[in-house]
Amino acid sequence: MTRREGSGEYEEIRILGLDTPEDEIGPGRSVFADDPSEDLLPHWTEPPAGAGGSTSGEPWSELAEAPRWSDETPLDHESQQPVGDLDEAMAAMFFDDGPSGEAGFADEFNPPILPPDEPPEASVPPTATGSISAPSIVGSPPGLDQRRGGRDMSMAVITGVALGALALVAFKIGTNATLALTTVLLTLAASEFFLAIRRGGYQPATLLGMTAVAALNLGAYWRFEAAVPLVLALTVVFSLLWYLTGVDRNMPLANISMTLFGVLYIGLLGSFTGLMLTDPNGVGMVLAAVLVTAGYDVGGLVIGRIIGRTPLSAVSPNKTMEGLIGGMAVAFGVAVLIVGRITPFGQDPGDLGSAFVLGVVAALAAPLGDLCESMLKRDLGVKDMGSMLPGHGGLLDRFDALLFVLPATYFTARLLDLFTG
Repeated sequence: MTRREGSGEYEEIRILGLDTPEDEIGPGRSVFADDPSEDLLPHWTEPPAGAGGSTSGEPWSELAEAPRWSDETPLDHESQQPVGDLDEAMAAMFFDDGPSGEAGFADEFNPPILPPDEPPEASVPPTATGSISAPSIVGSPPGLDQRRGGRDMSMAVITGVALGALALVAFKIGTNATLALTTVLLTLAASEFFLAIRRGGYQPATLLGMTAVAALNLGAYWRFEAAVPLVLALTVVFSLLWYLTGVDRNMPLANISMTLFGVLYIGLLGSFTGLMLTDPNGVGMVLAAVLVTAGYDVGGLVIGRIIGRTPLSAVSPNKTMEGLIGGMAVAFGVAVLIVGRITPFGQDPGDLGSAFVLGVVAALAAPLGDLCESMLKRDLGVKDMGSMLPGHGGLLDRFDALLFVLPATYFTARLLDLFTG
């Protein structure tokens, strides 16, 4: 298809053998037009339809007034006039010194001192009687004691009774059963402790620490006091090798310290069980320590719930001074009234002197163990060391006071010459 010179028409050249489709759009036709003759578009070399074009050659020839450059604008033109001058009042507001040299807005501005923001008071819906109800723990199922950190007291009682029955069965069987039970409990407590400090960001040698804790109790029973320093020395050496050989090379100093502390805290203090079991009356000594500790825990819990009002320490907000005094009193009473009659601490009929001494010593040691474990938990940012004992938390949460009472009982028996072996 070609275009004729000087016209807007096109002529068609057909090639033999090729047919043009009926719907083919030719040049110059609009795709929206029904009649091709009415909607022909001009060629790009032609001027637009209806426009005559400029004949003068100047692009501004058709304008009413030619454009004026900025340097040709007269000074009296409105575009060259200032918008306005700042008066003295306005200048004083925006500048430090006004036109007259006097201090302006900046020196005179003294913003008012607003009172400190106070948090809005929480609105608590009144009860049916019109009084304000105390807030409850969100998501607490029925049966939880909110004053004791949300523990299920019924489950705690059941767990405590089951533990007591298990301990009494082991004591009844004899020394080997007591040694086996205490070794298992100490090892599990060590695993809880190392897991808790792992959550705190440390990487202790957990397997090595658990092995050392078990070895301390068993070694103390089989090789007496001489086994304790040997196990501790080997623990130090193997802890260094643990991180030196690449088992875990992250922060070796801090992690070795955490490993050794766990071994000393649980293994060394717990190994006094094995030392007491070396004596024929050892089961009775361990039983005395357990009974006095149980008296402290139960007495502190019950009396603290009934009359506890004065906070004891910031490391354990739920404990009260009344609970502490009550627990110590009950521990002392258990030592004199019960321990003195069924354990070696009351061997002579009517002689309660040794039980009295044990009651005083244990009453002082038990709260120290309780508070020290609370301090460790607060530093690690955990509520409980574990969750093995329903209603109590972990084993360390239940036996924290006992870890301090065990060495106190051992040395009291030594000072009172109660060992027969």
